Amino acid sequence: MAVLKVPTASSRTYSCEPKSLEPAPPSQAMSRDACASTRSRDLPTDVRVLEEQLRERDEEIRRLQARVTWLEQQLFGRKSEQKKAGPQPQSEPPASGSTCDSTDSEGGETRKRGQQPGAKGHGRTCREDLPFVEVWHDLPEEKRRCPECGLPFEAFPGTEDSEEISWEVRLVRRIHRRRRYCPACDCGSVPGIVSAPRPPKLIPKGLFATDFWVRLLLAKFLFQTPLYRVRQTLALDGLAVSQGTLTGGLRRIGPLLEPLYEGLLARSRSANHWHMDETRWAVFVELVGKVGHRWWLWVIVTADTCCYVLDPTRSAEVPKRHLGEEAAGILNVDRYAAYKTLGPRILLAFCWAHARRDFVRILDGQPDLHTWAETWVACFDQVFEQNRKRLGVQSDPTAFRREDDGLRELLAGMREWRDRELGDPALPEAARAALESLRNHWEGLNVFVDHPEIPMDNNEAERRARNPVVGRKNYYGSGSLWSGALAAMAFTVIQSLLVNRLDPQRYLLAYFEACAANGGAAPAAIEKWLPWNLSKAKRAAWRSPEGVP
Repeated sequence: MAVLKVPTASSRTYSCEPKSLEPAPPSQAMSRDACASTRSRDLPTDVRVLEEQLRERDEEIRRLQARVTWLEQQLFGRKSEQKKAGPQPQSEPPASGSTCDSTDSEGGETRKRGQQPGAKGHGRTCREDLPFVEVWHDLPEEKRRCPECGLPFEAFPGTEDSEEISWEVRLVRRIHRRRRYCPACDCGSVPGIVSAPRPPKLIPKGLFATDFWVRLLLAKFLFQTPLYRVRQTLALDGLAVSQGTLTGGLRRIGPLLEPLYEGLLARSRSANHWHMDETRWAVFVELVGKVGHRWWLWVIVTADTCCYVLDPTRSAEVPKRHLGEEAAGILNVDRYAAYKTLGPRILLAFCWAHARRDFVRILDGQPDLHTWAETWVACFDQVFEQNRKRLGVQSDPTAFRREDDGLRELLAGMREWRDRELGDPALPEAARAALESLRNHWEGLNVFVDHPEIPMDNNEAERRARNPVVGRKNYYGSGSLWSGALAAMAFTVIQSLLVNRLDPQRYLLAYFEACAANGGAAPAAIEKWLPWNLSKAKRAAWRSPEGVP
């Protein structure tokens, strides 16, 4: 914050001595006149300095007030950036003649999502895919006869049926009783007692079954439940288990996921279009040369993979190592500087949602710029809407060309409007910063125009980073290097299965059963387990059920 400065003693002196009533000598009188003249000449300069400092202070106060408003919105306000459709404020249109309001052609609000109030319901959904148990009910003996004459009722064909869905969670001890045999002959070829083979286990000599470990992995890395809370849930169902037992089992499961993780990373590197983002992830270990426990979890999303890379730094070396020196393609990113050093073969498609947030932040935090920011936000909304119209008619070349021309015209008007406002010397600093950022990233923001298959935003990466962020809030991060590596691998496998519309519970159960049959090691032919190599029968059997993200 700017500090209000006052003139120093070198420019203006004050004396504590009492004033003398005697007339001063001529030399002193002339000295006082010279000082007064000097102060008179310096006064306009001092006023200008103070006015400039006051302006700087006022600008800093406005900036800090906007920052506080934005932080309060992040902490207490609505996080969604979606807005209800409705009339937008009218404003000066861009120079090309395109308007930047998001009202529809009819001027009314669009239909809300979901079932409308007053609409007829569709009835209760029949859950015939669930297993069922029949529970029979009968009238008491005294109710099965006429209350007047006492004659018994006759049974009537059929039943009155109703159903309910029960949620049963059971912990079961499976006692494997293996039959034993002894030879009845005296030839001696089979000495001793012969027993049925032991059932395969994911962790040899371990206490818990394969399905137990699958549920534990999903609880922690899909539903982000801390282990202490899992233990409390198990205790409610009658099983007391120590933290170390669960932690030790997870540590032994990590190497089983590593081959899948490496296969998914290799697939991600071979793509030509990625979404990339990063978020902090605490790893509570001490590393030489690193201060603190803040690591970074990088998320890289392609058409059929979602990979997470845990690294101590947020430097550009992380995406460079992942993509490799020969990588070429389009990368959807935010405006973080590390992405801008990836080389000429990587075309950066900057996120329009991030650019729009600059103006939303001004809209929410600076009342004096409310109308200005609201107009620009409406302009961003119309760009999104026009691109949706364009993508909706890709199968019709004529209609696509018409909507594509409309999009390019809208962007041209937006660019001219931006440059005209930047040429205004009276433009407030916050507005200038937002427009300069828009100008500096304009080329990357327009990648989607010539590449309709490329999204306008990087929301896919942000959505895939949200799941670990919930875990970070629930259990803070990882307490060791191996647990951090397990988190990255588990996030990668589970989210990649969801990207491919596969049920992670069914898939992991089948995969771990194969690991158990292989003596507690990963299958040799790991390629068969990668999602894009699965047979049609397995994809159908492991298809993600409705409601799974």
